[in-house]
Amino acid sequence: MSMDPLHVATASTFIAGIGLFLNWWAVKENTKTRQLQLMNDVFKSIKETELLLYKEYKSTDAETKKEWDSLFFNSIEQFAFLVNEKYIKDKKIAGFFDDAVVMWYEEIFLKPKHYTKEEIDNPKIFPEFKKLYFCIKSKRV
Repeated sequence: MSMDPLHVATASTFIAGIGLFLNWWAVKENTKTRQLQLMNDVFKSIKETELLLYKEYKSTDAETKKEWDSLFFNSIEQFAFLVNEKYIKDKKIAGFFDDAVVMWYEEIFLKPKHYTKEEIDNPKIFPEFKKLYFCIKSKRV
């Protein structure tokens, strides 16, 4: 029993279509996994540095505080860059930390002991962090 060429072509096309779909789905899931890994790596760095704030920051000298500020806010800047530039595209993953971004900006960054008003208003200092913060705030209004 042999199949005519039309049936063979139809079956081949159908199987190829299923293969393409499965490949697309695997790539999509792999991309989501990479985004989640990026997010976890950056967020772990931020949380470790934030922990130092609560444990050691209060009793250190001004130079050590400036070093902590640099570590902490540069980690947040990296995170914000990944979100702003769509390296982390999944809205659920990126949006999960919206409250944290707002808290870091309002409760830590804006406090005078971390940065002066001139530094806060300087568009060259942590531009990605500021952009992400204002984007989150604008969505909430």
